[in-house]
Parts: sequence; structure tokens; C-alpha cells
Amino acid sequence: MLISITGRLGSGKSTVCNIMKERYGFEIFSTGVINREFARRLGITTLELNKRLKEDPALDHEIDGTVTKLSEERKDDKLIFDSRMAWHFAKNTFKIFLTIDPMEAARRVMLNQRGAEEHYESVEEACEKLVERSRVERDRFVDIYGVDYYDYNNFNIVVDTTSRTPDEVVAIIMENFESYSKDKESFVSPNIV
Repeated sequence: MLISITGRLGSGKSTVCNIMKERYGFEIFSTGVINREFARRLGITTLELNKRLKEDPALDHEIDGTVTKLSEERKDDKLIFDSRMAWHFAKNTFKIFLTIDPMEAARRVMLNQRGAEEHYESVEEACEKLVERSRVERDRFVDIYGVDYYDYNNFNIVVDTTSRTPDEVVAIIMENFESYSKDKESFVSPNIV
């Protein structure tokens, strides 16, 4: 029962994962938490960390190896990979992409400040920095792995969270996850909702 979840910055990935943990007993492995902690230790922003990682992807490779290993060792556990690239590295996961309007993402991020490594003075600044960080991350992963995590064809389901509550998003995910679990062969991917 492995799930990998990624998406645009501010789309609600962490919130959705936490609801699924509380309601359905999933354990969460979050690479975002690892990256934010690494940025905090270096005293830099997450955007600056992403730029550094493009030059030296050692941390990315370490995280990706851990994701692959966990997915193999814990294939029967209830585990969610909250990660930009777990859909690519974790074995046999239900792959989810969350999308959102950039201004709504910025508004949400402003309401949920995560410390100095992810601090913005205005919604406009947040939007600008999130768009830039997304571009840097996307370019980095295309350069390192030759894959585009914004390509919806990589996922089983794509959910637009712009005007949905986290509970509505979780309900959509679980409904599709149940259908996928029952009959992977006839599940239409990507299901865009």
C-alpha cells in the first residue's frame, strides 16, 4: 500500500499526507522535511539550497536511494512518500500529483510560514519565489535524471487543489486509490480531477 505524492509548491501535499496519516494510518517519509532541515543547518533558503543541489546532487542521490530501498523493504506497509521524485524512484506506488494556481499557492504558503529558510514578505514575493524555486527544481531534475515531474503522464491521478479543501482532496485520492488497488490494469492514468 505504497503511495507517492508530489506536486506544485503550496498545493497541500504535507497537509494531505497528515490527514491520511491520521485517518488511514499511513506513515510519511518526507524529503521536503529533510531538505528544509538541511537548508536550516546551512543557514540558507530552500531556493538557495535547490541552486546548490543543481551543482552537487549528492544529497538528492542519497535521498533517492533511501526512497528506493524503503519501497522495496516496506512494500506491504502503509507508507506515503511525500517527495518531488519518489514517483520515479519508489517501486510500485500509486502516483499522485497535486496542482494549484500559483497565487493561491503563495497565499497558502504565507499562512503557513516554515521559518527563515522559507520566509516571504508578501503574497506577491511568495508567488515569485515559489515559481522560481519550481523552475530551478524542475530544471535540476531534468538535468540529473532526464525526467520531468510536471509531466502528468507520470502519475495515476492529478488533483487540482486550488478550490478544494484538504478533506475533499483526500476523499478523491482514497476513492481513486481503492479503484487502482482493485484493478490496476483497467485504471486510466492519468486521471485528472
